[in-house]
Amino acid sequence: MKRQSLSGNSAVNRLLSRRQALRAALLGTASIPLLRWSASAQTETPLPAGDYALHLFQLPPAVIPTEVVARKGNLRSWPVLQGVSIAQVEVPVGTWRSPHLHTNTAELAVVLNGQARVALQNPQKEWLELDLQAGDCVYFPMGWPHWFRNSGATVLKAYFNYGHELPVTVELPG
Repeated sequence: MKRQSLSGNSAVNRLLSRRQALRAALLGTASIPLLRWSASAQTETPLPAGDYALHLFQLPPAVIPTEVVARKGNLRSWPVLQGVSIAQVEVPVGTWRSPHLHTNTAELAVVLNGQARVALQNPQKEWLELDLQAGDCVYFPMGWPHWFRNSGATVLKAYFNYGHELPVTVELPG
């Protein structure tokens, strides 16, 4: 192995494989950030493969307001998460996920089964309403109040994706 600097033109500070040294020589300094990531990724202690998977249906369901059942894949249930989380949600016929907002993340919902009527409130305090069905997605910006209603004849199933490993939810009067 040959030593090559990974921080600009400073002294040699990391071991690189022969392939990495050749890539750096061919691509010049533009490859240095890539090589820095590659070298550090190889030196981190890998976690067991099972730590990268979570079986949401095996988590105990949490009942959130108005009889909605959620299984939350967040930092508390899945310690490997960094910067993201997910919830599998079931909304019974004739019910809704009542108005709420998230103070530290946006939310992306994907309808898997059923039909939904959703609404989000913009900064001008206008409610924007949409009808969704299986395969549709909706984006709720951070801090925007929103709700999710089952408008169909079967259980509404959806995944909610968040840009934070521990989303903060503030319940609002419905």
